[in-house]
Order: sequence, then structure tokens, then C-alpha cells
Amino acid sequence: MKPFLDGLASVLAALATLAICGGPAYFTYLAIQATVAPWWAWFFIAALAGVGLLMTVAFLRKAANGIAPSRERRRT
Repeated sequence: MKPFLDGLASVLAALATLAICGGPAYFTYLAIQATVAPWWAWFFIAALAGVGLLMTVAFLRKAANGIAPSRERRRT
């Protein structure tokens, strides 16, 4: 039961990471399209999307192995 709950916590952490990183990146993109933000804001979008993607993949790997987001190994 613990691995299932830890995996579920990791999936929720992955979803939270998508929301935290994806939301601002998307709205920055909209601001660039509306010419409210300068062109060099693309660099911030790329950095935020890259970090979000790396963290999401890491959390999903932990979820597949039944590891909690704040742990390195499975609980016994």
C-alpha cells in the first residue's frame, strides 16, 4: 500500500510541476504574441519549460517505481 500511495504522491507532484511551470510559460507566450512582452522573453519560456519538463519526468519516474517525491529510495 505504501508504494501505491508514494507513487500517487509523485504523480500529483508531477501534475503540480506542470501547472507551476507550464502556466507562467504559456501566459508569457501569450504576452509575446500580443506584443506586450519583448522578444527576448522566449529565453525565459525555454528555461521554465526545460526545468518543468525535467522535474515532471523525474517525478513520473519516481511514480513508476513507487517512490515518494521527497525520497530517494522505496520505503520498506
